Amino acid sequence: MTKRMKRLTGSALAGAACAAVSLTAAAQPDPFADYEAMKRGQTPPPPPAASLPAAQPIPSPEPEISTAPWKWSFGGRSAFSYTGISNDTLLAQEQSNTTLFFRLTPTVGLTVYERVLVSASFGLLGNNLTREDGSNATSVAALLEFTGHYILPVTRRLAFLPGLGIGPYFGSNDRKLRLPDGRKVDEASSTVGVAMSMYGMFGYQVSPNLSVRTGIALYSLFQTERVESASKSLGASAVHVGLPIELHFHVL
Repeated sequence: MTKRMKRLTGSALAGAACAAVSLTAAAQPDPFADYEAMKRGQTPPPPPAASLPAAQPIPSPEPEISTAPWKWSFGGRSAFSYTGISNDTLLAQEQSNTTLFFRLTPTVGLTVYERVLVSASFGLLGNNLTREDGSNATSVAALLEFTGHYILPVTRRLAFLPGLGIGPYFGSNDRKLRLPDGRKVDEASSTVGVAMSMYGMFGYQVSPNLSVRTGIALYSLFQTERVESASKSLGASAVHVGLPIELHFHVL
């Protein structure tokens, strides 16, 4: 290769190297571009946008009625009404009495399915019966009730809970027994019956762990009273509307 060819080859390589350096420098941002633009009174170009993390939704501080499955709750039920009850007597006459009906039952509940609440309660059931001589006898029994409610949210904190309930109860009554010599003694008679309920209630979530429920309920009971001294069983029944009031604590 001649000296002339060598010089031409070297010149070509040097030119290619300079072009590559110029392209690389042009691809890099000019650190003085913002300064020069400000000197000329121009607005500097905006900085490249940085990728920001997606905004996370802020949970509401307001408590919410829970409809999720497998959630436990513990509380108490009460119901009161001034109602009528009919019962048989030993004189084969049916008596009717206006009475204060009450129920007090601790309760445990579990949502076994989405919006389906099943509860069990055990407590006291009380009412009055009228005897043959017109006197009243207070009947107190132990009630075991199973109820099912469907939860229909109205707002975040308010829900409508229609439901049905049924359960047996067992108790005793006192009655005056007249002896052959004319004396009167107290006799205890046993009672057994079944109570049924229909609920139309609203529940309100006071806090994440506490809710209250109230509304109206239709109650009915049918019972048999066994009088051993007379070897007879006397029936009694009642159907009435009551005011239920309930308080429940929820396990989150």
